[in-house]
Amino acid sequence: MIPIPVALLSLFYAVIAAASGASVWRVITGASQQSILWPAAWLALSLGAMFGLALLKPWSRSVAIMGFAALCAVTLGVAGLMVAGGRPGAGLMATLIVGFYVLAIRYLQRPSVKTYFGKG
Repeated sequence: MIPIPVALLSLFYAVIAAASGASVWRVITGASQQSILWPAAWLALSLGAMFGLALLKPWSRSVAIMGFAALCAVTLGVAGLMVAGGRPGAGLMATLIVGFYVLAIRYLQRPSVKTYFGKG
């Protein structure tokens, strides 16, 4: 049985996979002119984390932690752009969202959570 917090993290990555998949589809169909590199990379990372966490695979913890670290970097970059653009309130809100990512990283590094995933 999957613990509820791990299932919620897997669901979070499912939402990211759906958004990335939609971006990839828009690029493939020609509705968007952006590069396919970043949406495809986010899609691969989020699908790997989503399925790995749901199946409690040993490698999925590190994939999920890498994903959350990347989300921290991207979100802090967006927060910096918002502050530079004269919207400090939105920048503060984006910075507070990073706390969720850090909390998820800390949760996945707990020894009791590591036992769910077994040894690699």
